This record gives sequence, structure tokens and C-alpha cells, in this order.
Amino acid sequence: MTHDLYQDPELYDVLHAGYRDDLGFYRTLAEDHGGPVLELGAGSGRVTVALAQAGYAVLAVEPSAPMRERGAERIAAAGAGERVTWIDADMRELDLGIAVPLVIAPFHALMHLATLDDQDAALRAAHRHLRAGGAFATDVFVPRFGADGAVRADRIGTDDLFVWQTHDTANQVVVTEHRLDRWADDGRLLRRRATLRQRYFQRFELERALRSAGFGRVRTFGGFDRAPVTAAATSWVYLAYH
Repeated sequence: MTHDLYQDPELYDVLHAGYRDDLGFYRTLAEDHGGPVLELGAGSGRVTVALAQAGYAVLAVEPSAPMRERGAERIAAAGAGERVTWIDADMRELDLGIAVPLVIAPFHALMHLATLDDQDAALRAAHRHLRAGGAFATDVFVPRFGADGAVRADRIGTDDLFVWQTHDTANQVVVTEHRLDRWADDGRLLRRRATLRQRYFQRFELERALRSAGFGRVRTFGGFDRAPVTAAATSWVYLAYH
């Protein structure tokens, strides 16, 4: 059976276990602006735990109960549970009645917003929760896709991972299918499948959306090292100020 990837945090963590590219960027932002940090789309706590271990209080917003539970376990195992508050909420409707110096939506979190209204609501909420002079940061991948249905096979430990995509150019939507095959000790094949649906952005589309949400200055980088945008960039990283 196939289900949404965010209902299977164990598989999600297997898929992203080696990804660390963004952690230094978000930690540096916390050093520059201070806490608490409001994290939109905290998932299973990959960025959350890095910030908490660095000493920052994090308000971790995540609507998926399985992901929150997994994240809480991860934070507790890291010995940083007292610094993290998990919030069961939708980033589009967030209204905590507070203002913080830094709001982040890491690891393509905005790409789960399917419509313009969804995007506008989430960005307005991010702006509403910032102090004057505060910063909002997010990242999205540069939309480059291979042939629809082409299967990529990888080995993760003793497991076999298969990934393929379908791309709807008219609606700027990409659907990624994941299948992880594991052989049990008794010879049975244990197969897990999950789907990830993302609505991707073009560079200036998101810049304008940020400005329309009230952000006064928007900077766009071609990576987490804050390099200029070039044709070779694989991620666009945005830093917007209240």
C-alpha cells in the first residue's frame, strides 16, 4: 500500500539520513538573530535538533502527528527536549500571538502549499510572527527534472531504494514515489511505499510572493553558502526581513 511520506517518519528519516547541507546556514541565522526560533514544517526534527543542541529555544510547528512523535523522540534522545515546544498547527493558519526574531521554513517546506492562497496565507503568518527587524528564511529546490517514470535505484545499507517521479508542468507539480525493499531474516520481502507531492516555485515567483506578504527586503542565494544565484544552482535560498 502507498501512503503519504509524512505518515511514515521512519521511512522519511531513512531517505534523508545523510542530508546536512542546510544545517550550518540555519544555525548561523540563529546566531545572528537569536531565539526563540519559530520553525514551520519541522517534520521529524532534523533541523530542530541541530538548533536545540546549539542552545536555541525552538517552537516547532508540524501538522503530522507521526512526524511530531518521531521528532520528540529524536529531541529527547539528543538531551535537548526542554528547548523544543512542539505545536500541532497548520502554517497557513498559525496565530500564536507572539513575535520572534527568526522564522524558518527549511527543507522545501513551502512546496507543500498547493495553491496561491495557501502560499500567501503561510507567508503572511510568517511575517505576522516576526519582530520588527526580524528575518524569515526558507529554501526550495531548483526545478530540474528527468524523464517521467525513470527509476533511480540506490542501496541504503542492506535495503534497496527505488525512486521515480511524474511531473505536471502545467500546474508546477512533481510527485515522487519511493519504494524501500528490505529482506527479513525469515526470507520475506518487506516493502514500504510512500508518495511525496510538491508544488515547486520559479525563482522570481517566490520573491514576489514574499514581498506581497509584507517583507521589505528579500535576498536570494544560489545555495546555503549564500553564493550568488547562477545557472548551476540546485537550491534557491531566501532571506526576507520584516
